[in-house]
Amino acid sequence: MELVEKTIRDFRSFLADLLGKKIDLPASPWPAGGPRNIVLSDDVGVELGNPQDTSLASVLWSNDIKAINDGTFTLVGPDLAGSVGKTLPFGKVVLVGVEGFNEDNTYDRYMELDQLRYGIDLNGFMLRAVSQHQREWCRISRAALKRGFSLGHLAAVLMKMLKNISYVRSAEIVFLTSSAADIKKIREIVNPTFRLIAAMDKMTGELDFDCDTCEYDDVCDEAEGLRGMRERAMKKAAQKEESPRG
Repeated sequence: MELVEKTIRDFRSFLADLLGKKIDLPASPWPAGGPRNIVLSDDVGVELGNPQDTSLASVLWSNDIKAINDGTFTLVGPDLAGSVGKTLPFGKVVLVGVEGFNEDNTYDRYMELDQLRYGIDLNGFMLRAVSQHQREWCRISRAALKRGFSLGHLAAVLMKMLKNISYVRSAEIVFLTSSAADIKKIREIVNPTFRLIAAMDKMTGELDFDCDTCEYDDVCDEAEGLRGMRERAMKKAAQKEESPRG
C-alpha cells in the first residue's frame, strides 16, 4: 500500500538525521529462558519502554523487497552495557519486504508479524504486557547483562523469526534508546500506518461498515485497496448471515 510505502520513506528521511550505527548481529545465539523466565523488579538491570516513559513498536511492510536493507540492524542511542540501573525509552521499527500481500490477507499477515514478539524466549529478557497498542515494555536482568546480553541479541532472534516466515523476503530492524523526543517524532511519522491498521482491525473485528460514522473514513480515501478490503469483508459477513443455521 502506498500509504505504508510513504511512511517508510518518511521514516528513513528522519532516521538519516539521527546518529544511528549499524551493528553486526551476534554470531552465537543467546540461550533460551524457558517457561519460568521471569525478571522480577529486584532483578532488573535495565528497563526499556516503561509505561511511565515512552515506547513504540511498529511493523512496516513493503512490496519492494529491495527497498529493505536485508539483515541490517541499526541502533540509535546507547546499548545496554552502559545503561545498567537505568530506564530507557524504547522504539522498535521492523521493516520487511514481502510478497503475496493482497486485500484478503494483509491484515492477518500484519498481525502475524506484530505478534512475533510474544514468542521471543531469551534468558534474562522479559516482555511485559502493555495495554496501549503499538508499545513495548521490556525488562533485562542484571545477571543477563553481566553475561553480555545486548540489544543485538534481541535483534538477532527477531531477525531469525522474521526470516522463517515464507512471505518475508527481506527484513531490517531499527531500535531507538536515544530520547523520548526521537521516539515521539517517529510515532508521528508512523501514525498514518497505525490508523490504517486500526481501520482494518475495525472492519475485521467489529464488522462495522458504516463509512459515515467511521473515524477512519479518511484512511480509506488515502489507502488504495482498503475500500476493496471493506467490500470483501461486507460480502463475507452477508454470506455468513445468509448461510443456513443448524
